Amino acid sequence: GGALAFAAAMALLGPLAGLAAGAAGPWGTARLLRARRERYRRAVDAGAGELAVALADALGAGHSLRGALVEATRSVGGRTGEELRRTAAGLAAGARTDAALEGLARRTRSRRIAVIVAACLVQRGAGGDLARLLRECAAGFADEARLADEVRAATAQARFTGVVVVALPLGGAALAELASPGFVAGLLGSLLTAWLVGLAVALQVAAAVAIRRLGTVRW
Repeated sequence: GGALAFAAAMALLGPLAGLAAGAAGPWGTARLLRARRERYRRAVDAGAGELAVALADALGAGHSLRGALVEATRSVGGRTGEELRRTAAGLAAGARTDAALEGLARRTRSRRIAVIVAACLVQRGAGGDLARLLRECAAGFADEARLADEVRAATAQARFTGVVVVALPLGGAALAELASPGFVAGLLGSLLTAWLVGLAVALQVAAAVAIRRLGTVRW
């Protein structure tokens, strides 16, 4: 990522921009990979309720936990279904049930999947009505998702206003450049104004990050 960013910026903007882009390349690549993992985790989270219900149905039909994990692969789809099929393949290859469940939680990094796995492991050690517990977990996941949607809807206008406020200086600079070509270059041509512009950009970036963090729903 650093090499590609350096080469592109070097060809388009010059050596200083190339060095800056090359230094920022690894950070940008790490952010992209982290965002991809987070999207995958959310996709798995979205199917956790379906997985819990499928396991409860299989247990209610008389399957053992090991058999329920295999049976649930017939009805669970999406990313959660893919991970469940990987778990079932491990079981078919001879993996222990506890190890397969722990591997599922470790791979997905999903809090909801971790709750399901913890319920299964506790039931194996202490007994109890696992099917009922899984149905309660599914109902809790649904309530959590509904509450998260309500929170996002309630804060959507405020988050959009924050984005607009952050983008206003960029729009103003673009309009000034259109009205008077060379305006931005003139600002960057002086040490004092270039320093002030850099400070303003840093503050805008910090404001954008703060708005994003304040608008993120966490549990």
